[in-house]
Amino acid sequence: MMYNQEMVRKSQARLLEMAIIVRNILEEAKIPYFITYGTLLGAIRHKGFIPWDDDFDFYLFDDSYDAALDALRKNLPEDMFLEWYDSEPNYFHAWARVKDLNTECDNELSPQDMAYKHRGLNVDLYRAKLMKRSEEKIYQAEQHLAYLDRRKKLGLISDTDYSNRRSKLDPILSNKGNDNSLINGEEMIYAFMTSKNGFHITPEELFPMKRYSFENELFYGPKDADTYLRRFYGDYMKLPAEKDRVPHNKSVKFNY
Repeated sequence: MMYNQEMVRKSQARLLEMAIIVRNILEEAKIPYFITYGTLLGAIRHKGFIPWDDDFDFYLFDDSYDAALDALRKNLPEDMFLEWYDSEPNYFHAWARVKDLNTECDNELSPQDMAYKHRGLNVDLYRAKLMKRSEEKIYQAEQHLAYLDRRKKLGLISDTDYSNRRSKLDPILSNKGNDNSLINGEEMIYAFMTSKNGFHITPEELFPMKRYSFENELFYGPKDADTYLRRFYGDYMKLPAEKDRVPHNKSVKFNY
């Protein structure tokens, strides 16, 4: 069946069910989180999913990440699966994901994900780490290199692609110290495991977190969502070009 808007909405309905379960487990265990990326953007701009988006994005904190995964392992229902290094032999991402066991996705934007045993709709559990702003650039370069190394070891990236992407990281990694060129390099920030340098959030922008309405459900997000979203997306209230309004998946098969 064609992955049309009706099917995207069906995917979104299932993702919302999954996100509510993840949220409830985390809140019951008193583990903090906040929605991020397209999920937060959708909450602000659309009061729910971006019409073509078909995943769900949480951020967890580094100092409670293991506790969060442990709570999810113990409490996820049987039709949901915590995908991490201890449960997926080919895992190469830097963050865990919760997968739906009753769907199967053909991933358009990240075809390497097809190497995973479980290919269902997923909820991303990104990781935020508190550090000095001067440490951010090298931290993110190190994380990205580790990601590339895992893919290379598993045979999930070509030698050419690996070399090209590694060469962009080498100038950063050759600077062993912190980035002292920053005027406010001592500022504390929450840095993210992403290759996009400069995408972070300060404690002042994040706390106290507040709840945002998303498809008539409430999820925690940053206090200052506007500054956070502008840092990553620019004019985030402006819709992208029509050609860029594409789902992550090429198709989703529902096994129920």
